[in-house]
Amino acid sequence: PLTLTSDKSTECYRNWWPDASMVKLMDRSIDLIEEMARQSGNVFHLNRRGYVYATADPARIPVFQRAAKNAEAGGAGPLRVHPGPTAYAPAPPHGFENQPAGADLILDPALIRQHFPYLAENVVAVIHARRCGWFSGQQLGMYMLEQAKAKGVELVRGRVDGVIVEGGRVKAVRLSDGRQIGAGAFVNAAGPL
Repeated sequence: PLTLTSDKSTECYRNWWPDASMVKLMDRSIDLIEEMARQSGNVFHLNRRGYVYATADPARIPVFQRAAKNAEAGGAGPLRVHPGPTAYAPAPPHGFENQPAGADLILDPALIRQHFPYLAENVVAVIHARRCGWFSGQQLGMYMLEQAKAKGVELVRGRVDGVIVEGGRVKAVRLSDGRQIGAGAFVNAAGPL
């Protein structure tokens, strides 16, 4: 577990999508992962720093506004526009609790420089999608594996050589060392291999 591509991911998540069904799916997933963070004392370092999109092209501002309105209509949360000095609330570096949903569209150059000093001087707009962030995928995976083992799951290492089917139904999985594991279902989640 947690090797190959699983230990090389960006470990990011977002509910920032133009499609309402994707927002709903991700909101449910984020709800679940936030609950696991609470139960575990946040051992996998979940945060809600958000995603930031920036542009130096004033013609892209309406594109940002449409994207935010589409995400808002899909259930991602409200759009807050900051055309001048306003009470924009930056995301804290750690944690995920008590953070706003939706997005902040910052159009004030001074506000952009104050909160995003690493961006180029010619940036004219920033959109900060808020129910987004990252976590340690390795730590989350280990926490989930430990929870599964505590409930009786046994980790079996081996190479699947075949799936035994009888009457159109999965009956067992055959490993390369000759062992068979009885199973009523088989999920192939082997990744790149």
